[in-house]
Amino acid sequence: MARSLRLLFGAVFTTVALLGCADTESASPSSHAPRAVPDSAPDAPIFDIRSVTLDARNRPDPDLLVRLSEIGVTHLTLVSFGWQERTDDPNVRVDTSEGWYSESHRGIRALSRQADTLGMNVILKPHLWIGGYDEGQNRSEITFETEAQWNRWEKSYRHFLMHYARLAQEIDADVLVLGTELTSTATTRPAYWRALADTVRAVYDGKLTYAANWHKEYQQIEFWDALDYVGIQAYFPLSKVANPSLDTLQARWHSHRQTLSQLHRETGKPVLFTEIGYRSAPNAAEAPWKWPERDDDVPPDSSLQARCFRAFFSTMRGVPWFKGAIIWKWHPEGNHRPTAFTPQGKPAEALLRRWFSGTASPPSG
Repeated sequence: MARSLRLLFGAVFTTVALLGCADTESASPSSHAPRAVPDSAPDAPIFDIRSVTLDARNRPDPDLLVRLSEIGVTHLTLVSFGWQERTDDPNVRVDTSEGWYSESHRGIRALSRQADTLGMNVILKPHLWIGGYDEGQNRSEITFETEAQWNRWEKSYRHFLMHYARLAQEIDADVLVLGTELTSTATTRPAYWRALADTVRAVYDGKLTYAANWHKEYQQIEFWDALDYVGIQAYFPLSKVANPSLDTLQARWHSHRQTLSQLHRETGKPVLFTEIGYRSAPNAAEAPWKWPERDDDVPPDSSLQARCFRAFFSTMRGVPWFKGAIIWKWHPEGNHRPTAFTPQGKPAEALLRRWFSGTASPPSG
C-alpha cells in the first residue's frame, strides 16, 4: 500500500483529533457515571489499526496471513529482540538471525512482503530480553549507579534500535515502537528518548510510539510530544468478581476510557494499545497481564475471554482519539494451551472478525 496514502490518512486523523474531537463524555458533568454502551454489530471496522502480534517459531503457512486478512487485520505486528544479561548490565546484544522466524530479519522481510500483497501494513516492535531463556528478569527495572554506565547502556540500546529503524524503513513499516515496558529508563531519562526519536526519524519516515506499561508508567512518560502515538500495554484490570457480567466489564472500561481521554487532551496525541489481550482463564478480567505458566489445573474459560474483548470493543468504538489496538497474540501452530492468550479457535476469534471487519454476526461470549 502506498505510503503517501497512509501519511495522508494519518495527517487527516491527527488534524481532526487536535481540533478537539475529544470524547464527548469528557465535557459532561455527569460523565463519571457509567453509561450503557451500545453492543450492536458494527457496520464498519471500528479502529484504524486492527492488529495481531504474530509469534512464529518457523515459517508459517502462507494461508495464515490470508486468514488474518479475512478476519479484518490491517497490521501485522512483529516482535524482535535485543539481549541483555542483567538489569544492571549496560550491554545490549544484537543478533538479527537468532530466535524464532518472526523475530529474525529474514522472517520479518518475508512476512512483510506477504502482508503487503494482502493489503496489510506492518508494525515493528522491538523488545529487550533480560537474562537467560528460563530466567527472564523484569526489563522495567533496568538501572545503573553511575552516569558512565547509563551512557554506555544508552549508546548500546541506540545501536540496537537503529538496526530495526533501518529495517522498518526497508520494509516500509507503518509504525515502529521505540521500546517496550522499559519503565525505569523511560521515566528517569526522558531526554534520551526524545533524542532517540530524533535520531530514528533521520532514517525512518513512518510513525513512532513507545509501549508503556499500563501500571502507572504511561502516565509518567514525558516525551509523548516527540512521538506520533501514545502507546500503552493495555492490561488494565477489569473485575475481581468471579465470572463478571458484560455490564460490569463495560463499566470498568468506561472508567479507563475517561483516564485515557484526559491523557489525550494533555498530549494532543492519538492513543494506540501496543498490546491488549486476555487469557481464556477464570482470572482473565482480574489480572489480564498474568501469563499461563504451569496452569494445567486451571479450567479454561473461553467465554470470559470473549466477553472481556467484547467489553473493550463496545466501549472504545467510535472514540475519535483512539487509533487502534494490537491483540496479543497469534500462533501459526494453533492453540497449544486452552488457557493461553491466543483467540484462535475460540469464541474470541469470531468476535475479532465481527468487530475488526464490521460484518454482522451473532455475538460471542
